[in-house]
Order: sequence, then C-alpha cells, then structure tokens
Amino acid sequence: MKSLLFATALLLAAQSYAYPVIDEAVPVGGQPISVYRDYNNPNVYWYIPQSIEPWKRDNKYRSSFFSDSRTLSFVFRGQASVEDSMLDDVAKALGTKRANLMPIAYDTSSNFICQDFFMEQDHVTWKFPSMIGNYLEVVPVSIRTENPAVIDELKYHLTGGGGLACTVEVTFKAVSTAYKLHVEANYNKVYERFEAAAHAEGFWWEVDLHTMLEKLVQDHVITITSLEDSSLPQSELDKKIQAATDEILKQITTAMFAPALKLPSGNLENRGKPWSLRADYQRSEENNHVSFNLDSSKVQSKQSQISLRLAVD
Repeated sequence: MKSLLFATALLLAAQSYAYPVIDEAVPVGGQPISVYRDYNNPNVYWYIPQSIEPWKRDNKYRSSFFSDSRTLSFVFRGQASVEDSMLDDVAKALGTKRANLMPIAYDTSSNFICQDFFMEQDHVTWKFPSMIGNYLEVVPVSIRTENPAVIDELKYHLTGGGGLACTVEVTFKAVSTAYKLHVEANYNKVYERFEAAAHAEGFWWEVDLHTMLEKLVQDHVITITSLEDSSLPQSELDKKIQAATDEILKQITTAMFAPALKLPSGNLENRGKPWSLRADYQRSEENNHVSFNLDSSKVQSKQSQISLRLAVD
C-alpha cells in the first residue's frame, strides 16, 4: 500500500508540472492544428482544440431548442475538440501513440462574439461561462430573444443553416522563452584588455569586472545577441537579463581569474570579492572563438481564440 501511495504521489507531482512549450511547435504532417512538446516529458504532446462543436457523444448533454411566434431560446452544450481522424494522423506523423496527445486546458474566457447582426438592439441575450475547461468538459451557452423580427432568422441558423459562427478569447498556461542570449567572445583579446588595464596592486574587484565587461561589450570584443519576450513586465525582464549578465561575468572570471589569496589594505566596502589574473592563462586558437548560450523560460498565461459553432446538431 505504501509503495502504491508513493507512486501515486510521484504521478501527481509529475502532472503538476505538465505544460506545453508554445514557442516550439512540432511538425504535424500537414494537419491544420497546432501541437507543442511538453516541458518535461518528451513523450507527451499538447494540442490546441480547433473549435467548440455541439455535443455528440450521447444524449445526456444534448443541446435544447425552443421556438414559437413570441420566444426563441436555445441552450447549447458543446465541447472544445478536434476530429478523431486528425488526431490519429498527428500521432502517426509524430511517431507516437494517440494517448500521448493532450488537449490544452483553458483558464479564462472573455469577449464572446457571434454574428454581428444579432446585437443588443435586436434584444438577443447571450450567456457564456467566464471560464471553460478542456475538451473533456461541457461548455454551455444560452441564447434567448422575444423579438419577433429575428426569431425566424435565428431559428434558421441554429437548426438548418449550419449554426451561428462565434468566437471567444481564451487564456491558458504554457512555458515560453523569457529570453535567449548568445555570447561570442575572443578570450585572448579579453585577457589582453584586462591585462593592460590591471591595477597597480594586481587586484580586480567585482565592481571593476562589471564595468570592464560593459566596456568590452560596447567595443564588440564580446558580442551578446538577445531574443526577449517583450510582453514580460520590463522590471522583471531587466532582473533576468541582469542575472544572465552575472552568469557571463562568472564564466569569464572562471576562465581568466583566480580568487585573490591576500587582501590589500584599505576600505573594502561595496567592492566585492577580489580577483587576480591567472598567470597560467594559455592563449590558443580555440580561445579566439568562444561562444555559449544562456536562456530562461517561465510559465505564462497566453492568449488565444477559439471558434464556436452554435447549432442544435
């Protein structure tokens, strides 16, 4: 029993970190559907449902329709879904099992819009849930009017005209790139610049290293190419870029400096750790072209839109 509970706990923990990586869409054999890899599990793929269609699985959640000369009311029940045959083709293109394809669940929904000739002035009321789930859940929408001028037209679209074409904005959680940095440097030139600017006592301080690094970037001795998500709050993005800059500095100091064993006298306030250039640094052709990447990803709420076909069948 204990081992079963432990295994269940591990499964729940793994599921709690299940998110699609939405800036890495995968090829799906030409099918008109967006599919993304899972952040942790390489065997799991996430897809965005194409539209919300009338419930077809059984009669339990069938839509209901009523109309007479004075009133029309329609209670729609549907699912955000994808055709089964399309999912089979996607699984085949990915070389995986159909069970490894998961629908992306929505967090919120807003701005429900149907064909714009049914407006407020037509006295047609709409009710749509503020939150909808994934394709396993039933999405209810209700429509009602007592305006005889639009009853016949609405009845035609809902029962025989293919349905009302509607859209709703949705949000869902996914992993996306906050930033990517590609760093290229000529370590030999970097070392020579530090060597030429060395302090008389032979020590470098962290504050000096940061200043020198900025100068090397300005002089293109170190080149940093960045890709950033501009939708992030700027203050948060600045912190992440600063953390990445600190990592660049760490890699350079590791390659060219050693912690100083003897501290000079004087005020050390706000100067940081002392460093000294490595006497054993070896210039080489390899060090003429050093490059590395730094990146950061985070779980974010992303916006999308899904269509609804409001129809009895």
